This record gives sequence, structure tokens and C-alpha cells, in this order.
Amino acid sequence: MFSKILVPVDLSLTDETRKLLQKAKTLSDQWDSEVHVVTVIPNVGMPIVGSYMDASFEEKAKTETEAELSRQIAASGLSAQHYVLIGTVYDRVIALSNKLDVDLLLIAAHQPDLKDYLLGSNAARLVRHSDKSVLVLRD
Repeated sequence: MFSKILVPVDLSLTDETRKLLQKAKTLSDQWDSEVHVVTVIPNVGMPIVGSYMDASFEEKAKTETEAELSRQIAASGLSAQHYVLIGTVYDRVIALSNKLDVDLLLIAAHQPDLKDYLLGSNAARLVRHSDKSVLVLRD
């Protein structure tokens, strides 16, 4: 049904990541799909904030995140290519989904925080702005 699936994960939400990767494995096994997993490290933003960070902060964060993402994918038994990007989550995920020409975004939804009501969640933005099919998994 879907030949390429992109699974954006938030590694700080361990249970959610595990469930998403397990569901991606189930779907990819059923559909014989190619799976790509991405996590996005938010950039430090304003130069005043970035000036307090060590010059190697971003690279160190990316290296540590790649190792954790690889570990999570291996633990799920999923065969997938993985990506660690830096920037705004929904922008980077949409750009990667277009670059890879995926058929489906497999995302998780969780209980919104107050900031999500004011700004909107990444999941909501992906559903609204992506031209790909989006499957939202709920607990």
C-alpha cells in the first residue's frame, strides 16, 4: 500500500518512540515498505543563546542523538535508514519527506501542553502542511 514510510520520532519520549517504531515495523512487514526514521534537534535559535553554547555543542548533540536513534531502531528490530536533523521539527520533516518522496508519514500524537494550544503541535502542523498521507497513532 505504501512503499516509503517516514517516521519522525522524539527521542525524549521513549515509550512513544518505541511504539512508533514497533508500528512502523508491523506496517513495513505487511506492505514490504522502505522505512526512514528521523529525529530533529531544535536549533538554539537566537544568536544570544547560541553564544553561550560551546562551539562543538551542536555536533556533540547530533553525534549522541544519532547513537541513541540507532540503538532505538535496533531494539525495535526495524530495518530503516535514519537521519538526525537540526532545525524546526515540522519544517525539517516536511523537507525530508519531499526529498525522499515518501508515501506516508507515521507520527504519534500525545496530550497537548499549554504551549501546543497557543502555537500548535508538530503533529498538527505536519497534518495541515504536508502533502503526504499522514497516519497519526494515538495511545
